[in-house]
Amino acid sequence: MSDARNMSFAEIQKRIQDMDAERAVLEAALQAKRGEEIKVLADAYAKKLQAGGFSIAEGIKALAPYDTIAAKRTGAAPRPPREVETGTTYKNPETGETWIAGAKGRVVGWLQAQINAGKSAASFTTGAEGFGAGNGEGASAKQKND
Repeated sequence: MSDARNMSFAEIQKRIQDMDAERAVLEAALQAKRGEEIKVLADAYAKKLQAGGFSIAEGIKALAPYDTIAAKRTGAAPRPPREVETGTTYKNPETGETWIAGAKGRVVGWLQAQINAGKSAASFTTGAEGFGAGNGEGASAKQKND
């Protein structure tokens, strides 16, 4: 590329366009060769499976651990559905502490421990009126905690 120093700006741009076009042709040829190669490999694998008395489905199942794309796709186990309902007030029966579930964020520790122990989050709700139900604190106390 030592001759590029002697080229004009327009000549360099033209050369880049030509190389881009050549690259596109080469990429297409590469994809065609990949397609041919995978067909040859699959055909050979199918013949080996049949010779061994295996079905194609068994062969595909045996290849599953080698599918790195699927492994990346699945990643960690999906999260379980959230047990608490946004806006609902929950009360700790031991301490009387209350917590109002927000749309995001973690569940308060004592309630999460109860859920992990197999208890239902719904069993710790304070009722339809929210925090302080029955003692006149209703909506005003709920607003203080938001």
